[in-house]
This record gives sequence, structure tokens and C-alpha cells, in this order.
Amino acid sequence: MRQKAAVFCHNGLGDAIVSLVISNNLHQNGWSVDTYHNGIQGLQHWFPHLPIHTYPDIDKIGDILEKYNQLIVFDNETSTFILQLIKVAKQREPEKIKVIYAYPTQGIRLKPYYKDAELDPSRPILENLKVFCEDILRLDKTTKSNGIIAPLHIQFRKHPKRVILHISSSRPGKNWSIEKYVKLALHLRQQEFEPIFVAGGGKERNAYLWLEEKKFHLPTFSSLDDLACYIYESGYLIGNDSGLGHLASCMGIPTITISRRKSVAKFWKPNWTLGKIVVPHFLIPNIRGFRLRDRKWKFFISVNKVIKAFNQLLQNEKL
Repeated sequence: MRQKAAVFCHNGLGDAIVSLVISNNLHQNGWSVDTYHNGIQGLQHWFPHLPIHTYPDIDKIGDILEKYNQLIVFDNETSTFILQLIKVAKQREPEKIKVIYAYPTQGIRLKPYYKDAELDPSRPILENLKVFCEDILRLDKTTKSNGIIAPLHIQFRKHPKRVILHISSSRPGKNWSIEKYVKLALHLRQQEFEPIFVAGGGKERNAYLWLEEKKFHLPTFSSLDDLACYIYESGYLIGNDSGLGHLASCMGIPTITISRRKSVAKFWKPNWTLGKIVVPHFLIPNIRGFRLRDRKWKFFISVNKVIKAFNQLLQNEKL
């Protein structure tokens, strides 16, 4: 009988896309794997061999412990279910569960179950997860791939000059200035690229409707799958530190990620294909209690800095 495993992801889209690396590695080594996340069911047919489910009810934790031989749980302090799952599993069957703290901070070494995974905050998350599969799970075959398979009806980079500008994220504080995105878009047009603005749905997108009055394209998407297909057929993605960068990168779409802090950007950099990160210069003071670099990071990342990164990306593609 095949061994059964469950991987419980953190909340974000990027968290799920990255966590599927573990699911795919287990699958490649003969395990039956279920992945749990509350937001990516619409991408199930991109991962046909990796069943994706929403979090179960908290009263199903006993059934989970009975059903699976191995639990991989990404720490999530915002989820009562995850906190209870870790607590109960560590009490009843500690040998079954591995807890992963996917945070780019040295403080993770003080977490109670840090040695379950021993992630290194100085290394990219994909490298960390591959090492976890090798050294902790002891899998014979390992890969950084999350197993994504594009639907047959779409064409990879069909529109090579289309550049998606992802202007939103899970938190407004992670978003680069929209005024700078507009200047970037105008520059891309001058280079004969086609900039496309992408924001979230509903009210989030409505806040940017004025872009259409300035003759920019701000498409709507009926589903996450619809958006994924659009990204797959585009040439590049430039955006804030968020999940769409990971989705694009695992598809093979080159990315530029704009982030306020280098340590976070290096750890969470979309790293499946060519990509660049753009952060404030390290010489800008970031002293505890003052945090000029963190508070004013949007000011310290110029449009020219992003343009330079994009041109470097174009050059790297030619190598």
C-alpha cells in the first residue's frame, strides 16, 4: 500500500505555489499526496497529479492523523486550524508531523519545532525545500519543480512583448508606488513592449479604473485559472513581492520582483526561471527604531532602477 502524506500550506497564493514543491517531490517518490490550501482549487488542472483541498474542519484533526503517514505543516499563526493541528499531532503522534517555519529571519531557530525542517533564512525558499526533501524526508529523487503542467489549449509566451505589471498584493504596504508603475509603463511602450496592469478583483481593481482613462489596459479575469492562462501567454511579469511572481516563474515566465527588504526578497525570490529582485540600496540606514529604509522604501526604488533590472533581464535571456 502506498504511503500517504498531507501538505498544509500557509494562506497566500505564493505560499501554496511554493509548498507544492514538497507535494511534487513526495509524489515523484511514490507517495499519495494531498495538498491543503483555501485558495488555489481553481488551479487544480494545472496540477492534475496533486489533489488540492480546502482546510478540513477543526473537528477532523483526529481523522487526519489516522489517514496519513506523514504531515508537512507550514506554520500559520493566523489559522486556528493549523495551530490546533500542530498541537494535537505533536502530542499524539509527533513522529508523523514536520513543522516548517518559512520566515526569512534568524529568529526561526528559536521556534519550538525548528529542527523539523531547519530552513536556512539566508537561502532561497526553493533551495531550502529541496534540501528538506533530501535531508529531512530522505527522498531518493528530488527536484525544485512543483509539478505544474500547462493546459494544452494555451501557448507559452504567445505574446512575448506583453509585460504584466502586477500592482497589488496581499497588503498595501508591499505595493510600489502606482505613479512609478505608470512611468514604467510609459517607458515600456517606448521600447515597443505592451504593458498590462493587473490588480486584484472587485474593489481592489476598481481603485485603479482611472488607468483605463489614461489608455492603459486593466483586464478583468473570471477566475484564477483565467489569470494563470493570461500570464502563461505573456512575455514577462513585473510586480510587488507577491504570489503572481511565483506563479509566473514556475511557468517559465521571467520576473522582476520589487520588495522593500533584501532579506525577504532573497528568501522569497521567484526562482524557477530567470528573475531579478529590486530593493532599496543597502547603504540607506535601517537602524532599529528609525527604519528609514523600511518606512520610505518606495521612495528609494526609482523607476530607472526597475528599468535597469528589466534591461538586464532581457540581456540574460540572450545568453
